Amino acid sequence: MSAPQARIAVIGDYNPNEETHSLILRSIEDISGEMGLDIKAMWIGSDEADISGLGAFDGFWFSPGSPYKNTDNVLAAIRYARENKVPALGTCAGFQHMVIEFARNVLGLQGADSVENNAECEDDVISRLSCSLVMKKEQLKIEGTDSNLVRAMGEGEFTGEYRCNYGFNEAYKSAFRESNIIAATAQNSNGCLRGFEIKGHPFFAGTLFIPQLDHKGDGPYRIIKAFIEAVS
Repeated sequence: MSAPQARIAVIGDYNPNEETHSLILRSIEDISGEMGLDIKAMWIGSDEADISGLGAFDGFWFSPGSPYKNTDNVLAAIRYARENKVPALGTCAGFQHMVIEFARNVLGLQGADSVENNAECEDDVISRLSCSLVMKKEQLKIEGTDSNLVRAMGEGEFTGEYRCNYGFNEAYKSAFRESNIIAATAQNSNGCLRGFEIKGHPFFAGTLFIPQLDHKGDGPYRIIKAFIEAVS
Protein backbone atom coordinates (compact mmCIF):
# COMPACT_ATOMS: atom_id res chain seq x y z
CA MET A 1 0.00 0.00 0.00
CA SER A 2 1.37 3.40 -0.95
CA ALA A 3 1.94 6.08 1.66
CA PRO A 4 -0.85 8.68 1.97
CA GLN A 5 -0.37 12.01 0.26
CA ALA A 6 1.30 14.64 2.44
CA ARG A 7 -0.03 18.20 2.32
CA ILE A 8 1.92 21.44 2.67
CA ALA A 9 0.21 24.77 3.25
CA VAL A 10 2.13 27.71 1.81
CA ILE A 11 0.89 30.69 3.81
CA GLY A 12 1.31 34.20 2.46
CA ASP A 13 -0.12 36.56 -0.14
CA TYR A 14 0.56 35.02 -3.54
CA ASN A 15 1.82 37.19 -6.37
CA PRO A 16 2.07 35.33 -9.71
CA ASN A 17 4.71 37.82 -10.88
CA GLU A 18 6.94 37.24 -7.85
CA GLU A 19 9.76 34.77 -8.55
CA THR A 20 10.23 33.91 -4.89
CA HIS A 21 6.59 32.77 -4.80
CA SER A 22 6.46 30.70 -7.98
CA LEU A 23 9.71 28.96 -7.03
CA ILE A 24 8.19 27.69 -3.78
CA LEU A 25 5.69 25.55 -5.68
CA ARG A 26 8.28 24.49 -8.25
CA SER A 27 10.75 23.51 -5.54
CA ILE A 28 8.22 21.38 -3.69
CA GLU A 29 7.11 19.70 -6.92
CA ASP A 30 10.64 19.06 -8.17
CA ILE A 31 12.01 17.73 -4.89
CA SER A 32 8.95 15.54 -4.31
CA GLY A 33 9.43 14.07 -7.78
CA GLU A 34 13.14 13.47 -7.24
CA MET A 35 12.44 11.70 -3.95
CA GLY A 36 9.43 9.75 -5.22
CA LEU A 37 7.10 11.40 -2.71
CA ASP A 38 3.42 12.21 -3.06
CA ILE A 39 3.18 15.76 -1.72
CA LYS A 40 0.56 18.36 -2.55
CA ALA A 41 1.24 22.05 -1.91
CA MET A 42 -1.64 24.47 -1.43
CA TRP A 43 -1.25 28.25 -1.26
CA ILE A 44 -3.36 29.93 1.43
CA GLY A 45 -3.64 33.71 1.64
CA SER A 46 -2.76 35.28 4.97
CA ASP A 47 -6.29 36.68 5.15
CA GLU A 48 -7.74 33.21 4.45
CA ALA A 49 -5.74 31.12 6.92
CA ASP A 50 -8.03 29.46 9.46
CA ILE A 51 -6.48 28.13 12.65
CA SER A 52 -9.23 25.52 12.96
CA GLY A 53 -8.22 23.96 9.64
CA LEU A 54 -4.46 23.78 10.15
CA GLY A 55 -4.62 20.19 11.38
CA ALA A 56 -5.24 19.05 7.80
CA PHE A 57 -1.63 19.85 6.84
CA ASP A 58 1.63 17.96 7.35
CA GLY A 59 3.87 20.97 6.85
CA PHE A 60 3.88 24.75 6.51
CA TRP A 61 5.93 27.13 4.41
CA PHE A 62 5.62 30.78 5.42
CA SER A 63 6.33 32.82 2.33
CA PRO A 64 8.12 36.05 1.39
CA GLY A 65 6.03 39.17 0.89
CA SER A 66 5.42 41.61 3.73
CA PRO A 67 3.55 43.22 5.21
CA TYR A 68 1.01 40.40 5.12
CA LYS A 69 -2.67 41.21 4.65
CA ASN A 70 -3.36 39.51 7.99
CA THR A 71 -0.31 39.29 10.23
CA ASP A 72 -2.22 37.79 13.16
CA ASN A 73 -3.29 34.79 11.07
CA VAL A 74 0.30 34.12 10.03
CA LEU A 75 1.59 34.38 13.60
CA ALA A 76 -1.15 32.04 14.81
CA ALA A 77 -0.20 29.47 12.16
CA ILE A 78 3.48 29.74 13.07
CA ARG A 79 2.64 29.19 16.72
CA TYR A 80 0.47 26.20 15.81
CA ALA A 81 3.33 24.63 13.83
CA ARG A 82 5.86 25.25 16.61
CA GLU A 83 3.71 23.99 19.48
CA ASN A 84 2.30 20.99 17.60
CA LYS A 85 5.66 20.00 16.11
CA VAL A 86 4.52 20.25 12.51
CA PRO A 87 7.46 20.80 10.10
CA ALA A 88 7.71 24.47 9.14
CA LEU A 89 9.98 26.58 6.98
CA GLY A 90 9.86 30.38 6.83
CA THR A 91 11.74 32.34 4.18
CA CYS A 92 12.28 36.12 4.06
CA ALA A 93 9.05 37.55 5.59
CA GLY A 94 8.30 34.04 6.87
CA PHE A 95 11.55 34.11 8.83
CA GLN A 96 10.78 37.59 10.14
CA HIS A 97 7.43 36.45 11.50
CA MET A 98 8.93 33.30 12.99
CA VAL A 99 11.24 35.64 14.91
CA ILE A 100 8.27 37.73 16.08
CA GLU A 101 6.26 34.69 17.20
CA PHE A 102 9.26 33.25 19.04
CA ALA A 103 9.95 36.56 20.76
CA ARG A 104 6.36 36.94 21.90
CA ASN A 105 5.49 33.41 22.95
CA VAL A 106 8.83 31.90 23.97
CA LEU A 107 10.84 34.90 25.21
CA GLY A 108 7.79 36.67 26.65
CA LEU A 109 8.32 39.90 24.70
CA GLN A 110 4.62 40.56 24.12
CA GLY A 111 5.30 43.85 22.33
CA ALA A 112 7.64 42.23 19.78
CA ASP A 113 6.98 43.09 16.15
CA SER A 114 8.52 44.34 12.93
CA VAL A 115 8.78 48.07 12.43
CA GLU A 116 7.30 47.42 9.01
CA ASN A 117 4.12 46.24 10.76
CA ASN A 118 4.23 48.70 13.64
CA ALA A 119 6.71 51.58 13.67
CA GLU A 120 5.97 52.21 17.36
CA CYS A 121 6.30 48.62 18.58
CA GLU A 122 7.75 48.06 22.04
CA ASP A 123 10.33 45.48 20.95
CA ASP A 124 11.45 45.87 17.35
CA VAL A 125 12.94 42.39 16.92
CA ILE A 126 12.69 42.99 13.16
CA SER A 127 14.12 46.35 12.12
CA ARG A 128 15.02 48.11 8.90
CA LEU A 129 18.44 46.99 7.70
CA SER A 130 21.14 49.66 7.64
CA CYS A 131 22.01 48.40 4.15
CA SER A 132 19.26 46.98 1.96
CA LEU A 133 19.63 43.32 0.96
CA VAL A 134 17.31 43.57 -2.04
CA MET A 135 18.93 41.63 -4.91
CA LYS A 136 22.04 41.06 -2.76
CA LYS A 137 24.03 37.96 -1.83
CA GLU A 138 26.17 37.09 1.20
CA GLN A 139 28.47 34.35 2.34
CA LEU A 140 26.88 32.55 5.28
CA LYS A 141 27.66 29.77 7.71
CA ILE A 142 25.53 27.62 10.01
CA GLU A 143 26.52 27.52 13.67
CA GLY A 144 25.12 24.70 15.77
CA THR A 145 25.55 21.03 16.52
CA ASP A 146 22.64 18.60 16.22
CA SER A 147 20.26 20.34 13.84
CA ASN A 148 18.54 19.97 10.48
CA LEU A 149 20.28 23.08 9.15
CA VAL A 150 23.71 21.75 10.08
CA ARG A 151 22.99 18.36 8.52
CA ALA A 152 21.65 20.01 5.36
CA MET A 153 24.37 22.63 4.87
CA GLY A 154 27.40 21.20 6.65
CA GLU A 155 30.09 23.30 8.29
CA GLY A 156 31.32 25.21 5.25
CA GLU A 157 30.21 28.55 3.88
CA PHE A 158 27.46 28.95 1.30
CA THR A 159 25.85 31.81 -0.58
CA GLY A 160 22.50 33.23 0.52
CA GLU A 161 20.42 35.50 -1.71
CA TYR A 162 17.96 38.14 -0.51
CA ARG A 163 15.04 40.36 -1.49
CA CYS A 164 14.58 42.26 1.78
CA ASN A 165 14.86 45.63 3.46
CA TYR A 166 14.11 44.32 6.97
CA GLY A 167 15.94 41.80 9.13
CA PHE A 168 16.74 40.61 12.61
CA ASN A 169 17.57 43.34 15.14
CA GLU A 170 20.97 42.34 16.51
CA ALA A 171 20.14 44.04 19.82
CA TYR A 172 18.06 40.94 20.60
CA LYS A 173 20.65 38.36 19.58
CA SER A 174 21.76 37.49 23.09
CA ALA A 175 18.15 36.97 24.21
CA PHE A 176 17.61 34.52 21.39
CA ARG A 177 20.85 32.60 21.74
CA GLU A 178 20.63 32.42 25.54
CA SER A 179 17.09 31.04 25.46
CA ASN A 180 18.52 27.49 25.27
CA ILE A 181 15.88 26.65 22.66
CA ILE A 182 17.86 27.62 19.57
CA ALA A 183 19.48 24.61 17.88
CA ALA A 184 21.36 26.52 15.18
CA THR A 185 21.77 29.93 13.59
CA ALA A 186 22.81 31.11 10.15
CA GLN A 187 25.18 34.08 10.26
CA ASN A 188 27.18 36.23 7.87
CA SER A 189 30.87 37.03 8.26
CA ASN A 190 30.01 39.89 10.64
CA GLY A 191 27.97 37.60 12.88
CA CYS A 192 24.59 39.03 11.83
CA LEU A 193 21.80 36.53 12.29
CA ARG A 194 20.18 35.47 9.01
CA GLY A 195 18.39 32.31 10.12
CA PHE A 196 17.57 30.10 13.07
CA GLU A 197 16.22 26.69 14.03
CA ILE A 198 14.69 25.57 17.32
CA LYS A 199 15.43 22.43 19.32
CA GLY A 200 13.12 19.50 19.95
CA HIS A 201 11.17 19.86 16.72
CA PRO A 202 11.10 17.72 13.55
CA PHE A 203 11.84 20.86 11.51
CA PHE A 204 11.21 24.46 12.50
CA ALA A 205 13.56 26.86 10.75
CA GLY A 206 13.45 30.32 9.25
CA THR A 207 15.88 32.01 6.90
CA LEU A 208 16.07 35.65 5.88
CA PHE A 209 17.85 34.45 2.75
CA ILE A 210 15.62 32.75 0.19
CA PRO A 211 16.65 29.13 -0.54
CA GLN A 212 14.17 28.73 -3.41
CA LEU A 213 16.24 31.23 -5.43
CA ASP A 214 18.95 28.55 -5.47
CA HIS A 215 16.58 26.47 -7.61
CA LYS A 216 17.99 22.96 -8.03
CA GLY A 217 21.36 24.24 -6.88
CA ASP A 218 23.80 22.74 -4.38
CA GLY A 219 23.53 25.55 -1.82
CA PRO A 220 20.54 26.66 0.26
CA TYR A 221 18.26 24.50 -1.90
CA ARG A 222 19.38 21.66 0.39
CA ILE A 223 17.40 23.29 3.21
CA ILE A 224 14.20 22.81 1.22
CA LYS A 225 15.07 19.14 0.70
CA ALA A 226 15.52 18.73 4.46
CA PHE A 227 12.12 20.36 5.03
CA ILE A 228 10.44 18.06 2.48
CA GLU A 229 12.05 15.04 4.13
CA ALA A 230 10.64 16.11 7.49
CA VAL A 231 7.16 16.57 5.99
CA SER A 232 7.21 13.14 4.38
